[in-house]
Amino acid sequence: PALLAEQKKIAPAETLASELARLCRCVASAAGADHPLLAHAIVTLFGHIGVYRSDYRGLAAILPVALAHTFAQRPELDEPLALLAAAIADDREAREAGARLQQLCGAVTAKATEDCVFYRDARLVSLNEVGGNPQYFGVGSAEFHHRAATRARRWPHTMITLSTHDTKRGEDVRARIGVLSQVPSLWAEFVARWEAKAPSRDLATGLFLWQNIFGVWPLDGRVTTALRVRLHAYAEKAAREADRRTSWHDPDAEFEGALHRWLDDILDGPVARELTEVVAELAPHIESDILGQKLLSLTVPGVPDVYQGTELCDDSLVDPDNRRPVDYDACRAALESLQDRKMRVVAAALQMRRARPDSFRRGGHHPVLASGPASEHVVAFRRGDDVVVAVSRWTVRLQGTGWGDTVVALPPGTWSDALSGVRHSGLVRAVELFAELPVVLLERVDD
Repeated sequence: PALLAEQKKIAPAETLASELARLCRCVASAAGADHPLLAHAIVTLFGHIGVYRSDYRGLAAILPVALAHTFAQRPELDEPLALLAAAIADDREAREAGARLQQLCGAVTAKATEDCVFYRDARLVSLNEVGGNPQYFGVGSAEFHHRAATRARRWPHTMITLSTHDTKRGEDVRARIGVLSQVPSLWAEFVARWEAKAPSRDLATGLFLWQNIFGVWPLDGRVTTALRVRLHAYAEKAAREADRRTSWHDPDAEFEGALHRWLDDILDGPVARELTEVVAELAPHIESDILGQKLLSLTVPGVPDVYQGTELCDDSLVDPDNRRPVDYDACRAALESLQDRKMRVVAAALQMRRARPDSFRRGGHHPVLASGPASEHVVAFRRGDDVVVAVSRWTVRLQGTGWGDTVVALPPGTWSDALSGVRHSGLVRAVELFAELPVVLLERVDD
């Protein structure tokens, strides 16, 4: 939080100084008065707004609360804050002053968060995503179900997506890196070993890049020319965005050269083999999370948006890497054969939505509970009266114990898994439910 607050002060003072000056002139014109601390008050206010912009109906309380927190922290800014409030409350000028305030707030948040903090924070880089917050390590099942049910009631047509042209990593790269949160000791051991064999020039940069390298490392360990070029381009962009040792405005050729040599040492040295080994060891759990998040994105309340190419596993990093041409021939072939598990999930979920539109448009979100020793590893819910979705999670911890006597209580009726064709009813053991895939998509097939 301290780093983000610092960057929110730097962005409007440097990169966006002209936009800040224009907003101040607009506020002064609308309020009929000016104040020497107006710009400072606006910048301080931005530090208390935790979203990109707050002019959506559901976020109406954010701006007044931010004004209150700003005044509590800096009471000497009361007068310029009052000028700002007057400017955006005046119906004659509110459209321009209010719009410019929100536009600048969004730009400041993006510059400070996406273009800096997301490249400096290296605890778990899969958290560093647009709309996310590196402070929060995941969502509990209670919060997930409550948010989904609320969305079904209030915003049933909101967009649900995992990848866009602007995501910092592709959805499957994020899922793979997220698995590291289940094996922190193993990851720490590997990174310590790799740093001894191929020490990074700057440890903060190294810790950030190790996770991203793991996120795109091929299962077969084959380092292609394309992968080498992509990783070098990403490492340079990430270091410049972080703006610690080098930057876009003042690139440090010596540091960047050392960074590129370090990458080549990894790609061509003994660390490459160990990277392949750890990826192979975690592969089943990586696939579980990839399939789980994909099925959820296609079945929770809202309208799913599938970024082209993510019907198959995608190893994209930040733009321009995530804007590479899509291999449509491979997608068509996978759709025809349905041998690729991710494509099978995508096809089945979209066909289910087409066949049972009322369940997904107006069917609400109803948790389906599991019970038993491994119940926390199941997330399940019902849409309407004829669709049940269940996914497994945190599967690394299941290696030693298995599912045991964990059961899922299905609603009344007979249910067929659209992914495997297996039928279930009543209390179903989790080990049977997830026998073929770590996810199931059930439709009611009795009258």
